[in-house]
Amino acid sequence: MSFIQLIRSEIEGSLPKLVFVSAVGGLSNAAILAAINAGTGAIADSKSPSLWAVTLFIASLFLFIKSQLYVTITTSAEIEAIVHKIRVRLMDNIRRSELRAIEDIGRSNIVAPIASDPAVLTQAGILLCFSVQGLVLIFFVAIYVAYLSFVAFALSVLVVGIAAALFHTRNRRLAKETQEAAQRERRLFDRLSDFLDGFKEVRLNSARSADLFDDSVEVSRLAANVKIRSQTETFKQIVTTQAALYVLLGAVVFVASRFSDSLGGSSITQTTTALLFVIGACFGLVQSIPILLGANAAADRISQLEAALQATAATTTARNIKVSKRFDKIEMHDVMFRYVDKLSEAAFQVGPLNFILRPGELVFVTGGNGSGKSTFLKVLAGLYSPDSGNLMLDGMPVNNNTREVYRALMSAVFTDYHLFQRLYGIPESDQAEVGGLLTQFRLADKTEVSEGEFSTLELSGGQRKRLALIVSLLEKRPVLLLDEWTSDQDPDFRRKFYHELLPELMQAGATVVVITHDDRYLDEFHFPARRLRMDEGHFLETPSQENVR
Repeated sequence: MSFIQLIRSEIEGSLPKLVFVSAVGGLSNAAILAAINAGTGAIADSKSPSLWAVTLFIASLFLFIKSQLYVTITTSAEIEAIVHKIRVRLMDNIRRSELRAIEDIGRSNIVAPIASDPAVLTQAGILLCFSVQGLVLIFFVAIYVAYLSFVAFALSVLVVGIAAALFHTRNRRLAKETQEAAQRERRLFDRLSDFLDGFKEVRLNSARSADLFDDSVEVSRLAANVKIRSQTETFKQIVTTQAALYVLLGAVVFVASRFSDSLGGSSITQTTTALLFVIGACFGLVQSIPILLGANAAADRISQLEAALQATAATTTARNIKVSKRFDKIEMHDVMFRYVDKLSEAAFQVGPLNFILRPGELVFVTGGNGSGKSTFLKVLAGLYSPDSGNLMLDGMPVNNNTREVYRALMSAVFTDYHLFQRLYGIPESDQAEVGGLLTQFRLADKTEVSEGEFSTLELSGGQRKRLALIVSLLEKRPVLLLDEWTSDQDPDFRRKFYHELLPELMQAGATVVVITHDDRYLDEFHFPARRLRMDEGHFLETPSQENVR
């Protein structure tokens, strides 16, 4: 999708009116030129400027000021409204999309169309209106030049036509390099994300740090080279166009005047002045081309992202769904999930899995790293859809029509959890309950909740996980999923988790699935629970460990 197509499809105001006022601005420019030329011609003939020339100048200036103000203010408001609408729509599509789709698209391909591309659209919107004004100005000045001298007009058409043909030929290559430059910059964003998200790992391993830095330097160098090539091509186009227009000016003065009797005296001055207006307008058009090309690329990225998100976005949202707090049975029947790493092309498969979860159960899932535990939990949560087999809720398949209802049963703290500053989705939290949980989790002296917002999230890793669990408990959903929750906790709080928190949850009727490596604590655990072990994507048959007492 091009930038103009995006504007036409998204604009809320009257696009024809905006174009018309832009055209009026260009026409008023041409009228100002005609009035000035009429005045200078009268002065050259030792006469006073006529009243109609003065009147035309004043009226044209008034129209120019009014049209410029309307165009700039209206365009700015319309473009920002379009940007806001696109951002909201993209964020809405993101929240309704599936986890697998978001992972496949990639963070950089999502962030750029929402964060940086709209700024390009804003800049291009104003330039587009000025470009319309420039085109109208060129059209009417061309008619004026033809009135002054047909030879000068014909020469202008010839030179400008040749320059436009050369410009169009090179413009295709420039558009391609602009797109490539944007792709390189997205790769650089990925490397920056590696530095920030993996900062601990980078500082811990000097070899990794050096390799990542070298790779980032190479990505930056390639991005710079592509940018240099595209900018070089842009500058060549600008210089070539400028030279062609100066050639036109020289040809009119030094060549056309020899073959046209009408180009003499004040006529050559008026024609030259008119062509100077054309040259200024052409310079503006040429200099706006790179920005408009960037806007085309930005509009295309936005369109592609929206199409990719809409392919998996649900048609309903959580606010439209009646949430049930009860269930009788959750089942997995021969569920399989396959994952292919985009970089290494390595395939990983979980399943076939057969699993039943009933209300009030406590299930421990153990196994080595890479055994499929976290993937199993995401399938159980309804975040990953099985490639084959069935996930069932109370005997009914969990599909696109029922997945949101199913997810409404779940609250979770995954290993890559995100802690929000506000208690989103929990509008009426009980302050006494929140205070009690903060005290129970030993966080009352670290943070507090005021008007639904935490006073601070500047906590240690273990404390942040405790806060994330508090948020999950405040959601009051029947099923709680915990993925390696105790991994960042000190031994004292691990013991508290297994000896106090879990038994309290079970006594309150909660259903909990815990992924853990804490075999020693499980051996000491005396509350009824099931214990399952995973290896290479399968549950191992361990009858002797089926119940932990």
